[in-house]
Amino acid sequence: MTLPSYYSNERRDILPFLPEKPVKSIEFGCGIGNFSGIIEAEFGTETWGVDLNEEAVAEAKKRMHKVVLADAMEAIAQLPENYFDCIICNDILEHLPYPEQFLKEVRSILVKDAHIAISVPNVRSWGHFIHYFLHKDWKYGDFGILDNTHMKFFTKKSLMRMLDESGIEIELIRGITATNTILFNLTNILSLGFISDMRYLEYAVRGRFK
Repeated sequence: MTLPSYYSNERRDILPFLPEKPVKSIEFGCGIGNFSGIIEAEFGTETWGVDLNEEAVAEAKKRMHKVVLADAMEAIAQLPENYFDCIICNDILEHLPYPEQFLKEVRSILVKDAHIAISVPNVRSWGHFIHYFLHKDWKYGDFGILDNTHMKFFTKKSLMRMLDESGIEIELIRGITATNTILFNLTNILSLGFISDMRYLEYAVRGRFK
């Protein structure tokens, strides 16, 4: 079986959203462990991971301290309590039916003032908006914002609200993977910046559990 390419994504664009020097990190949806492998190499971090794909987990174990084969919610009970100072959720929260509940329950494995690094697709991104606005369609597929396995959708505003309601203080939030087309730039100017949040395919956050 050949894994989809996103299982091996290094996600270097998320490095600025990590705390200054994570000591013990846990990455949910770790894929084959490339991102956590970079963290371990650059910071000397003890990296743990969680993923549902058995093949990905087998590869991740070659790069990480320990990897758990389980659903994100189920994995929490298998992890040590009060242990991690950094949790990483790269494109995983949108796959959970109740991400708010996950953020509540995952506190049990975190030390006080632990940090969280998050990336989620932006359902208001310009390319997606143009597709359903012009084509009048909302069609799911094998990847992208309308991935068949996505259960939740986020905008910048709704992401910020969920984190606030989950007791997470946002230290940094920034759009990543920007569009710079003439049509977008012109529309943004004419709308006096009203659609500026639509420039980005994803939003990433560094937060701290209060």
